[in-house]
Amino acid sequence: MIGERAEARALASLDTDGCIRLAQDLVRVPSITGDERAAQDLVALMLEEAGLEIDRFEADVDRLKAHARFPGMEVERTEAVLVAGILGQKGERSLILNGHVDVVPPGDRQAWHASPWSAHIQAGRLFGRGACDMKAGLAVGISAAAAMKKSGLPLRGRLILQSVVGEEDGGIGTFAMAQRGYRADAAYVLEPTRLRIIPAQAGALSFKLRIRGQSAHASVRYQGISAIEKFELVETRLRQLERSLNQEPHRLFRHYPIAYPLSIGRLRAGSWSSTVPDDLECEGRVGVPVGMASAEVRRQFAAAISDVAQRDAWLADHPPQVEWTGGQFAAVEVDAELPAFVALKAAHAEEFGVEPEPDGAPYGSDMRLLVHEAETPAILYGPGDIKQAHSTDEWIAVDEIVRAARVVTAAAARYLAA
Repeated sequence: MIGERAEARALASLDTDGCIRLAQDLVRVPSITGDERAAQDLVALMLEEAGLEIDRFEADVDRLKAHARFPGMEVERTEAVLVAGILGQKGERSLILNGHVDVVPPGDRQAWHASPWSAHIQAGRLFGRGACDMKAGLAVGISAAAAMKKSGLPLRGRLILQSVVGEEDGGIGTFAMAQRGYRADAAYVLEPTRLRIIPAQAGALSFKLRIRGQSAHASVRYQGISAIEKFELVETRLRQLERSLNQEPHRLFRHYPIAYPLSIGRLRAGSWSSTVPDDLECEGRVGVPVGMASAEVRRQFAAAISDVAQRDAWLADHPPQVEWTGGQFAAVEVDAELPAFVALKAAHAEEFGVEPEPDGAPYGSDMRLLVHEAETPAILYGPGDIKQAHSTDEWIAVDEIVRAARVVTAAAARYLAA
């Protein structure tokens, strides 16, 4: 009964129209990974207007990069601006709401039907780069914290809203939050999950692979060694590795055709159209199964490369070179029956009439940094479909933002209210 009264009081203070406006305002500020200062200034202003205590700080990028457990990054940066909004004091319970402001580049702007930063609403959808991934989710967190403050509910502890940077290329922002000492009993990472609870997440390790060949004139190509043809041998062996990693996927991943994909995203080879290519470099990512350490996946990857090299005379003398670069996302799983997560499920059930479906995420996020670095059990839950993330004409359903705001607000009140 007390929990129900607290939820009703918090929901009465929730401004859902304001939540949509917050999402639009955030989308209108370009914040491509590595250039997030303006967006973080806006977040700090939003949190200050909501009446929260503000902790805005600039992380020491060089110091973080030198850390033994630094999660990696792909975009070189000179700054990392972080913002936390805090409500309440340390006490019996604590909860983190985590979201990131950085977005991937919009790509070919001519392919967009409107500006990537328009944040316009049409047919019930909010459009713009970052609308789905994940400025709407961040707006949900800010609105929930604002509602909790406005409601005046006495709390059993504190609520922490984290607005971080660098999630898209490794997670430097959430890593910096952990190094600053932010811990909690639980965290909701407000990534797009179609409002499903995700307690298990696969990992993803980025790599570079270089293969040497021997150049020759194309008219006598048989005198050369094509690096592309040698890559075909390597790629075939990596497909075998992918099948091996997917032999027994976690129960929450069995509906995915490939739970832990190995994908080659970029490939460059050769220097002239009529010359046998003597060098090839490719970049990709390999999935990390839930329950398997990243180090074990790297070991199996290296073993696969060594295996194919031993079977080819040229590669045996010129073995491919592997470098682990960029984001290094470990797999993670948490207990979905912890009190904060039970509160979230109950709030979702109250809003929709059914409990949220549990699911597994085949992609990486800051969830694993909260668990492994901040020692904070975390789950993913937020509005939007990952299929829209990073896409041309990225969008999110306005109604889903509203309902997510209601669920997160109610869950925070249920869990934290005294």
